[in-house]
Amino acid sequence: MYIQVNRECRVSELNKRILTSLIAAPFFLYVTWLGGWYFIALLIAVVMAIQLEIIYMLNKQGLIVHKPMVLLLGIPVLLTPIEPSLLWPLFLFLLMMTWISITFRSNGDSCEQLMATILAGVAIPALFSGLLIIRSIGDDGTGFALTTILLLMVWANDILAFIGGKSMGKHQLAPKISPNKTVEGFIWGFLGCFIALALGMAILPDYPLSLKLSIPFAALVGIFGPAGDLAESKLKRICDIKDSSGMMPGHGGLYDRFDAILFAAPAAAIYLKILTNFSIL
Repeated sequence: MYIQVNRECRVSELNKRILTSLIAAPFFLYVTWLGGWYFIALLIAVVMAIQLEIIYMLNKQGLIVHKPMVLLLGIPVLLTPIEPSLLWPLFLFLLMMTWISITFRSNGDSCEQLMATILAGVAIPALFSGLLIIRSIGDDGTGFALTTILLLMVWANDILAFIGGKSMGKHQLAPKISPNKTVEGFIWGFLGCFIALALGMAILPDYPLSLKLSIPFAALVGIFGPAGDLAESKLKRICDIKDSSGMMPGHGGLYDRFDAILFAAPAAAIYLKILTNFSIL
């Protein structure tokens, strides 16, 4: 009886996961295609939601985070690639005000509060700005193609790592951080990036990279995506929680869904900007 109920629960969670993905993924791709302020507004909303999830996680550890300052800091950090001459000074001003506020108004350990506030207010939007950088490369079609292939690679990495780990996983990848992740799952996920790359190159005519230049692109996603996943797993283990929130049924929170993108996007953005600056792209 217990085994049957447990199996039914797993099936129910899987169904929720699939349904949520079938709604969320096309919506995110559609807004990516729209670009402009639609895409920017979506990123702001996602970043703010993840910031609130991280604040919740840090609060579980007794860390008091200044929520308004976190949300205010995040906007100029995220949008600096669009208008750095205006937004960077604004960020510096808000950072100074945050530091001063925590220093003189904190009743606890101001150093821990400052670090927690910077983690949620600066690190998350800074990493997320990689998506904005990639979307702005070249003309509208080029930016859309690059961003879409990045997303497809991250999603394929996640799906095939799960399948490979469940079916063949024997050797733990990082047992002290996430015991369920395996070397075999990592390899399957890494190969998934190249499968998604091949699919994207076949269906997106505006994709600008040659096969030779695309290989490092896929490899970076295959390496840094799982690194982002492990970074979130470590934070959740420290905070003693399973999911960052229950915002996405079957998936957990937005941080649970975007953890790989948080590292994969900036890594890919750096690579693509190097190609652009040297007139290779």
